[in-house]
Amino acid sequence: MRLQAAVGRTPLASAAQRDRFVQWLRRGQDGEAVRLHAYAVLPQTVLLLLTPQTAADLSRYVQALARQASRASATPAVHDGAPATVWAGRFQSALVQPGNWVLAAMQWIDRTAAEHLGETDAAHAALWSSRAVHCGEAAPSGARPALAAPDAYWQLGNTPFAREAAYRAQLQQADLSHDAAAFDAALRSGSAVGDADFLRQLQDESGRRMLQARRGRPRTKVA
Repeated sequence: MRLQAAVGRTPLASAAQRDRFVQWLRRGQDGEAVRLHAYAVLPQTVLLLLTPQTAADLSRYVQALARQASRASATPAVHDGAPATVWAGRFQSALVQPGNWVLAAMQWIDRTAAEHLGETDAAHAALWSSRAVHCGEAAPSGARPALAAPDAYWQLGNTPFAREAAYRAQLQQADLSHDAAAFDAALRSGSAVGDADFLRQLQDESGRRMLQARRGRPRTKVA
């Protein structure tokens, strides 16, 4: 899921705004049945990988986030008295095939966070994405949203240290450019990412063209 700011807007520009948004992510989990796997809160973009119990849970969770951020970023009216637009339309979403594709989506989000927040104060930046927890660089805490590790992450190793080390190695070594293009295209079109069989099944069930969304390949496991 991606929530994108309108052109020229940075609703999460300051550390205080991003801290507050992270708190909204956490509090929203108390009211809606969603399992959050990865997140990145950036100045102009929010990326979330989550599994909702129902589509309605997803819609309510994300719409509440957008409303809270919009109210907190309110600015004077512009252009013929119309209120300034904070977000570029409703959130974008795409389906991800279970398994290594979910792991690839986690890594895309965490890599994106590292690229955008790499020069930001580390003590704060660790709260603004799931990367630090996934890599074992920060412990889960009440200040962060609760993260639910998918099966593909658990299969990276037999111990927490092994899983964190394997995940960290993949982030450092893997070329995620193909995955990034696939996830971006799927979000823009509202389609899906996965292998040909998965996309063909979705295409048959929905009647929508899905097969063109496949790019790259799922992440391989690291022992």
